[in-house]
Amino acid sequence: MRYLFFILIFFGCNKNNTNIDLIIDEVNSIYAPDKRVSLFNITYSISNATVVIDGETSKIEAKNYFLQKLDSVGVNYSENIIVLPKDTIYGIINNSVGNLRGRPSHSSELVSQTLLGTRVKILKKEGEWYLIQTPDEYISWIDHGGISIVSESDYNNYYKNPYIFSSVQGFAYSSIEKEAVISDLVVGSVLNVTDKIGDFYKIEYPDKRVGWVNQTDISPMFNTIDKTTSDIINNSKQFIGVPYLWGGTSSKGFDCSGFTKTIYLMNGLIIPRDASQQINEGLLVDQNRNWDNLNEGDLMFFGYYRDGRRRIDHVAIWIGDGKFIQASKNVRINSVYDDDPLYDKYHMEKYMESRRIIGHETLGVKKL
Repeated sequence: MRYLFFILIFFGCNKNNTNIDLIIDEVNSIYAPDKRVSLFNITYSISNATVVIDGETSKIEAKNYFLQKLDSVGVNYSENIIVLPKDTIYGIINNSVGNLRGRPSHSSELVSQTLLGTRVKILKKEGEWYLIQTPDEYISWIDHGGISIVSESDYNNYYKNPYIFSSVQGFAYSSIEKEAVISDLVVGSVLNVTDKIGDFYKIEYPDKRVGWVNQTDISPMFNTIDKTTSDIINNSKQFIGVPYLWGGTSSKGFDCSGFTKTIYLMNGLIIPRDASQQINEGLLVDQNRNWDNLNEGDLMFFGYYRDGRRRIDHVAIWIGDGKFIQASKNVRINSVYDDDPLYDKYHMEKYMESRRIIGHETLGVKKL
């Protein structure tokens, strides 16, 4: 009888395990198919015929659905699934460029960047690191030196009179006489303007530092809504020669999708972070190298097939006349025509399709 009891328990537990694994897979496929923008991390064990479930998720809907599915198949469980964030904490990026890591460690891979003045959602804190979600919903880690924890009122008021730093690179100074540098600034930095004297604007950083910026270097943030596709091209050409940097989204260095994301940000649109995400947005305009179908500012996608699946690993911006601009080695202009000295054989052999974002903003595209 003792052996029979063991067999019943063994097979009962295995049945529970199978059910739970299938349910976890289902929830992930519905609510967290892309780990870059959503979390559903669940572990479980068996204790005294009870399934003990631990984990965390960034979506309350995922937790609720998971527990409903467990109930529907009769699993006896106890759970401690944390919905992030547990507490509301307000954070604003405090440096010209905030470096975002895959794990809470300076030795971890640089997965992205975000810029001064970006308001972020803080999911949790681990040591001196914060797990944050940026406006494009990208989830990553930033060290405590790159972010300021602020009050709810300061969080909301930072955008009360916002300006964008519009020069490729520059500085904020301690006075209008430029006696000392407060910090460097990069294009796209969101500045909280509090005063003006002559040709200089006074700005206040999230950590309450004060600096002065020349008016020729900044423009009102919400003027971006009047931008056109020609502005996309003009803005993109400012960065020619900026070096390639894996994970880079600033004028200090770009990867391919960090470049396209930044150019669209300057045009008033927040698009997804990575090329494999950007290809899901906008209107398909070409798959057959009919270059006459493309307009200035369209995104061109490149990749390959593996195991029967298409994999997108590069993106560029069409600038017209058979040419495109991309971050590859550095920001540079190349051609789609093999008789042009600027022809990029490597990428053109991997061309997949082109898509139009401007005027065809889909769910993953947000207004600034």
